[in-house]
Amino acid sequence: MKKSKPSAIAHKANVDDPDIVLFQGEKPVAKAGSVELHLFGSDTPGTLFGRSVDDVKKDFAKVSGQVEQILDNAFTKPPKGVRFESVEISLGFTAKGKLAFIAEAGVEASVTVTFKRES
Repeated sequence: MKKSKPSAIAHKANVDDPDIVLFQGEKPVAKAGSVELHLFGSDTPGTLFGRSVDDVKKDFAKVSGQVEQILDNAFTKPPKGVRFESVEISLGFTAKGKLAFIAEAGVEASVTVTFKRES
């Protein structure tokens, strides 16, 4: 039986696996009343996890299709005296490594896509 690659988040990512895209997340905050163990000299600032390359490619394909729908005919009638030159869209990865449009002020983009008009 063929062993399939995990499509969900792999909690312990294999940094050497070329089929896994690595993500560095923020260190989870301990809940009130819980105990958090620390390793002496630990230099890991957060959580390292991975997703399969295929899953990340699917995210890009989905977002690409959505961008196409959004921009299709969106700028056919620009205001008088101006012309549409380009659109820049900022995307980011969620805490679970999913590609998403940024909808919150102060969130930094990890992926910026610029579309320019063809000549």
